[in-house]
Amino acid sequence: MDRTATAGTPALETTMTDGRRWTALTVLLIPVALILISVTSANVALPAIREGLHASDTALSLVLTAYALAFGLVLVPAGRFGDRRSHKQVFIVGVLVFTAAIAWCGFAGDEVQLVIARVFAGIGGGIALTPVAALIQVLFQGPERAKPFAIMGAVFGVATAIGPLVGGLLVTVGTDLGWRLTFLVNVPFGVAAALLAAFLVPRDRSSGAVGGDSIGMVLLTAGVAALMLPFTLGGGLDLAGGVLLAVGVLLLVGFALLERSRDSRGLATIVPPRMFARRAFPVGLATMFLGFGSFTASFLVLALLWQDGLGRTALESGVLILPYAIASVIGGGLSARVWERIGQRTVAIGLAAIAVGLGAVGTILLTLPTGSITAWVLAAPLASAGLGAGLFVGPNTNLAVQSIDRRDVGVASGLLGTAQRSGTALGVGAAAAVLASAGPGAEYLHTAAGAAYLTAGFALAALLVALTAGLVPVRRV
Repeated sequence: MDRTATAGTPALETTMTDGRRWTALTVLLIPVALILISVTSANVALPAIREGLHASDTALSLVLTAYALAFGLVLVPAGRFGDRRSHKQVFIVGVLVFTAAIAWCGFAGDEVQLVIARVFAGIGGGIALTPVAALIQVLFQGPERAKPFAIMGAVFGVATAIGPLVGGLLVTVGTDLGWRLTFLVNVPFGVAAALLAAFLVPRDRSSGAVGGDSIGMVLLTAGVAALMLPFTLGGGLDLAGGVLLAVGVLLLVGFALLERSRDSRGLATIVPPRMFARRAFPVGLATMFLGFGSFTASFLVLALLWQDGLGRTALESGVLILPYAIASVIGGGLSARVWERIGQRTVAIGLAAIAVGLGAVGTILLTLPTGSITAWVLAAPLASAGLGAGLFVGPNTNLAVQSIDRRDVGVASGLLGTAQRSGTALGVGAAAAVLASAGPGAEYLHTAAGAAYLTAGFALAALLVALTAGLVPVRRV
């Protein structure tokens, strides 16, 4: 089927057949998988990095947090630039920067080089990931978007979950070579994705020159940084963290007031207020924030429980997540058909399955003795959480962006990505704070149970937001 531009979506410079559109989608999702696998595989490689580079605890923390902060800060600017110029160009630049940076990570000679390389990897990853949802809007129309967003959701779930398994396998190659391979294995795929994108992803027509709103950009970037820093740097909600959170809120309030003022005077804005005129988008941001705070934090809980609490290996920790990964693929594959039958309720079902699964994990850890805690015992609840994540991510993204004006799909994608990163930072930070007080043996299990209940609580909160805000209609009897 030839595709032409229609109102409400960005325009292509050429028409495309169905086969070419799905090929382009495949190319777009390759870097998505690479970025997510790279992030989660690095987590399990930290002990090997410590030994191989004689890295300090501070450097190891920065390997994760510097990446996360850089990633989160570029999402909205990259999205707005894509709206004004070309999402395809932004995507290719991001993939190339990310690929070069992870190659640098793999060849880093000391901890300083590795941290700097991780900053650039975060910048490249954020730039590359932002245009994907926008380009799906370009490639697909109306109801047919449900399937590609469902596939994207499945990729999110499985890539995030199998990263620890990939990292655990590669680390076994050798203390120094193994952790380097967790980065270098992605390089040829990144180069291939950039080359394929240049030829197979269509160029989208943009709205023209980039408008100026430098003060708004500074306020937004500083506000997001202030909100993320207490969690990404591990300081938690101590006095300094509380001050940073307060400053972040004030900066973002100032940003919102500035954008409203500029919009009323007909001036260029970073985030146009019209994006929030319909309820679906702001509520979708909130549910994305809370949802990612739930299931991404659960990976940390399980990894620390398995390795620090039960003395298992990194590889065994990765295998533990396999039921989640498999179920996430199934959920993502089913979500488009479920959406066709029940529409927005797909989001509610996904969030409920996540909450039930992670809540069951907490109950198992709280009630069973240490010797009875095995991967088999946790398989069913983790499968429930994975199925829920697959049903949630794609449909929630589709629901949030379907009413967005074609001029704003890039910045909408950036805001959704920022919600994901911020939610992840909050969830991981909160879970890590709970686990920091864990003692040995059964006490560790009980503390981990509390952390698991916390992650389930994030999913439940997202479900309540969706239901009470009317994003997901409830049948009345």
